[in-house]
Amino acid sequence: MRYKKILLGIIASVLCLGLLNGCSGYSYDFNSSDEAQKYVLAKLENKYNKEFIITEVKKYKEEKIGLNWIMAEVSSKENSSQIATVYARNTGLFEDTYHVYFYSDEIKKVATSLFQDKPFIRDYQFEVQGHTTTTEWNGTESIGEYLKKREYEIEANIYLNEGKTDEEYAEEISDLMQEIVESDLVFNISVYTNDDNLIFYSLPEQHSQPDVDVILEKMKDVKRQQETKKDYEEWKKQNQNNVEMIN
Repeated sequence: MRYKKILLGIIASVLCLGLLNGCSGYSYDFNSSDEAQKYVLAKLENKYNKEFIITEVKKYKEEKIGLNWIMAEVSSKENSSQIATVYARNTGLFEDTYHVYFYSDEIKKVATSLFQDKPFIRDYQFEVQGHTTTTEWNGTESIGEYLKKREYEIEANIYLNEGKTDEEYAEEISDLMQEIVESDLVFNISVYTNDDNLIFYSLPEQHSQPDVDVILEKMKDVKRQQETKKDYEEWKKQNQNNVEMIN
C-alpha cells in the first residue's frame, strides 16, 4: 500500500511538470492564442502572487518549426496603471517587464537628484521602464542589486531655458551628461528648449562622450533630422491636399 501511494505521488508530480502554481496553473506548451493567454496570466500570478489582466495581445505567432510565441500587454488587476509587456514561448521561455514597479519610485528619487538645483533646467519628466527579462525579481532585492543588473531604463525629457546659443546649450548639456555618466544610471535623454524643439538626445551607449564639441556635432545632426522631418511633413501635407483637390 505504501509503495502504491509513493508511485501515485510520483505520477502526480510528473503530470504537474510544465504547470504553474502546482496543478492549478496552465501548461507552457500552448498551441493557440487562448491557451497562451491563460499561461501568461497563470505564470504572472505564480511569479508575483497577484492577479493580472491582458489588455492587448500584441502578437501571437505559430512558426513552421513548431515554435509558438506570444507578446502581450498586461496590467495589474489591483492597479491598472502598472502596465507591463510579456513575451512567452511554448518552449518555457518567459520574459516580462513588471519587475520595474518594485524599484521605479526609488530610481526616480536617485534620478531626480541629478537634475535638482540646476538653474539652466526649467523642467524635466521621467518614465522608468523595465526590460523584458527572465530574472526572478520579487522586490526583496536591494536597489543596488537592481541597478547593477541594468534591466531598466529611464526615459528623461529635459527642458532648458530658452534664448541661449548652441555653444551655451552644449556646455549645459555637457555638465548634465557628466553627472549622468558618473551616476551609472541607464538614461535615454531627450533635451528640448521648448515643448516641441528637440535639440539633443543620447542613448545609454552614447553617454561616454560628454565633450562639448561632440555634443555640438550631435546637436547639428539633430537639427538636420528635425528639419528633414519638418520638410517631409510639409511635403506630405501638400500632396494630400493635391490628392483631395483631384478627387
